[in-house]
Amino acid sequence: MAMGKFDKTVLSISDDTGLLALVNAERYISFVCSDWSLEQLQQRFTEQAEAKTILIWRTGGEGFHKVAILPESTKRDATKQFSGEIEVTSGCLHLTNYEDLSMAAQFEDETLPAAHNSDLLISLPNALYNVTVRQLNYRDDAIEEEEKIDFEICLTAQF
Repeated sequence: MAMGKFDKTVLSISDDTGLLALVNAERYISFVCSDWSLEQLQQRFTEQAEAKTILIWRTGGEGFHKVAILPESTKRDATKQFSGEIEVTSGCLHLTNYEDLSMAAQFEDETLPAAHNSDLLISLPNALYNVTVRQLNYRDDAIEEEEKIDFEICLTAQF
């Protein structure tokens, strides 16, 4: 793998609350307390986003989402998008959901990635990355069902 380059990866993740995240599990500080409040959890997300260990976003709906990890965005229309930064320090990032994040916030012995989502791994060279998350628009009936990607996550290393 060349520095900063990687192949397209497509991951499928469940989402019961409308929130997904990209996380540096090695550096993300997950535990808040056993009886955290939503305000405390949101504060943790903000602090960790500023530390470049997590990017979290609303999906707009529950269910299973297909997420494409790409070195650059496609030409498909997006209904919304945002950008941020995340640091890779152990050669990978993980795709996760609110359920896993909230369990790790409540229980000290719960770690990220959660065992049932440990395969949602994105191997990357260590670096600080510019990230654009794009939610795709499906008005195009020509797209085959198996090719319908809900989100694109585009990562570009800052070397």
